[in-house]
Amino acid sequence: MKNYMIIFVFIGLIFSCGPSEQKVDKLTKLLAEWKTTSKMIGDLSKEIGDQQFLLKTKKEENQTTEVIPISVNGEASNCETEYANLKEKIDGLIGVWQENTKEVEDLTARISSGKWTIEDDENLEGLASEAKKAKANVDLWMIKLNELKTKCELQSENSNS
Repeated sequence: MKNYMIIFVFIGLIFSCGPSEQKVDKLTKLLAEWKTTSKMIGDLSKEIGDQQFLLKTKKEENQTTEVIPISVNGEASNCETEYANLKEKIDGLIGVWQENTKEVEDLTARISSGKWTIEDDENLEGLASEAKKAKANVDLWMIKLNELKTKCELQSENSNS
């Protein structure tokens, strides 16, 4: 009987040191949000590249090397600069996102192995915050990208009109 008691205490210790169900749920939500945001980042990056290509093609068809002037927030700018700035921002986010993805994978591995620490709790909260911030940035940049497309008068070759 004493041996069974020791085994139950030992099993209890193992489970009490691992992550709680609440932490598992938080990580599961983070993984879902991470996957969705990763796709959004990739889609935005591709769309910026596609529109930059359309801008270059438009200039070639018009046989011009001049920049296409536009107004952004009431200030004079040009399409080329605005697309380059947006591309730089998304490329910066992609770099940070890739580093953070490694941390998400590490958290997933530790929760699976039951080696969860207090530091992992902090990392989980920080990564959840990063995911929300990244999604908000992507949403804003998508709006800006659509505005640029209109201002620079870019039309996709795939339109059925």
